[in-house]
Amino acid sequence: MSKLWFLAAIPFLGGLALMVYQAEIAITEIVLRRMGRRTEAVVKGHLTTRSGTDPYRHPIVRWTDEEGAEHEHAVSAGSRRFAEGNVVGVIHNPGAPDTVALDTPERYKTAMFGLWLGVLLWAGALTAVLIRIATLLPEYRYGY
Repeated sequence: MSKLWFLAAIPFLGGLALMVYQAEIAITEIVLRRMGRRTEAVVKGHLTTRSGTDPYRHPIVRWTDEEGAEHEHAVSAGSRRFAEGNVVGVIHNPGAPDTVALDTPERYKTAMFGLWLGVLLWAGALTAVLIRIATLLPEYRYGY
């Protein structure tokens, strides 16, 4: 076997890492949607961060929980843009107001896509390696 076989480890390990990361996001979304409370929030401004060279704007939302306390937090909006004063739906965990997310299925769908992409990467790499190993076995192993 040549040293190039170790190149199969790149999609295998990358796929595993992607799968675990996206599964964590998907599970968090499932738990938040089952246990969280839905409410309406008002966009009060934006927090600008940089991802590489592109600026990314996170809307800052303010909402009032069931106990009457006001909370304000920046949320990830994906590719959607919200103007100040827009009313948006949010889901929050009553015990932890920092676990707020927009009430949209986009993050869950993206996580599921990434999860399946990770599965395809590591399963494809593993299948390719196993097929290659099977073709390298001597003929007497096949019973001819």
